[in-house]
Amino acid sequence: MKKNLLSVFSIGLMTALFAAFTFAQESRRTVSEISSLYVISAKAGGINFVEGKVAVTRKIGKSGYLLKGDTLEVGDKVSTSADGKAEILLNPGSFVRLAENSSFQFATTSLEDLQLKLDGGSAMFEVITDGEFSVAVNTPKAKFYIVKTGVYRVDVLSGGASKIEVWKGRAQISGANATEIKSGRQAIVNGEQIEVAKFDRDEKDALEIFSKSRAKELSKINARLQNRDVRTSLMSSFYRTRWSLYDSYGLWIYSPSFGSYCFLPFGYGWSSPYGYYYPRDIWQYNLPSVIYNPPPPQTVPPRVISAGETLSDKVRNPRASKENEQPTRPMPPFERIQRDIGRMPSERQVDVSPFPIGIPSSQPPPPSSPPPMILTPTGSPNKKGDN
Repeated sequence: MKKNLLSVFSIGLMTALFAAFTFAQESRRTVSEISSLYVISAKAGGINFVEGKVAVTRKIGKSGYLLKGDTLEVGDKVSTSADGKAEILLNPGSFVRLAENSSFQFATTSLEDLQLKLDGGSAMFEVITDGEFSVAVNTPKAKFYIVKTGVYRVDVLSGGASKIEVWKGRAQISGANATEIKSGRQAIVNGEQIEVAKFDRDEKDALEIFSKSRAKELSKINARLQNRDVRTSLMSSFYRTRWSLYDSYGLWIYSPSFGSYCFLPFGYGWSSPYGYYYPRDIWQYNLPSVIYNPPPPQTVPPRVISAGETLSDKVRNPRASKENEQPTRPMPPFERIQRDIGRMPSERQVDVSPFPIGIPSSQPPPPSSPPPMILTPTGSPNKKGDN
């Protein structure tokens, strides 16, 4: 009888231990899956998409072919083959997309002074900026500043001359004859010679089609972010790196389901510069108040580039301020973009916050609400959907 009881007890104990082991394994697997979500807020250079052969010559480290998920450092030279394309992350919400037979590298990866070099070929730039996080594009015979949210194409032509097309937004050309290029216009630059003319935005080649299709795909990835996992990732990354609503316009957040980063904006109702809606934003994840209400940085407010202002060191270092300028409470960059639009979303209730403008609550509009208007960073409201 005692042997039977001992056997039953032993079997029960083994079963309990096995169940505990299985639960622990499952827990570790779940934690591992959640921890595979991660966030980038303060540095450019992530490889988000590769097609065909894309080679990299590392300044430090092993050279070879680029893979999705790799990271570029300053001085790493990227070259696409005849069938190669690549998408590279800039400041959160902004991308550079390389065409075939193109060469590229970063001169800096700091979001406050982001400078790139297009040594040959062609690239599309999808950029969110209000002047504080400007993007400088160097070519053999020209330097362009992207100073307004929009879509741009830069080509290095035969002989070394450079061309910029402003599909949407505004760019400036550096040099003694500093020139502003507005939407729908292009400029060909060869040293001090600058030719500005209109171009046909209805004519699109393979690079332009590729860039727009990627923008559409990334808005879909944003829409499918899973609430629980994203919230865990946001909180973990915040307490680890202390990103802030003052650092950028949003975050790069990784989706294991798609193997790509997508943009999670700080602002509500945003869309990409192409006009594709971002359904998910940071206000939907019920994060701790310390994240939503961070203390402002202890600095003089950033110097914002105004329309018509000539290029200077303040473009290269947008956070530099005027001498003797009195410090005031700075406005988070995403709030400044929305204030420039001239209106804030009204589809949701607002919470009390220390910011000058109310912050949307995490509650989505009721199902019976009409489709929301999309406040694009460029200021034009659009209906949700494909433009």
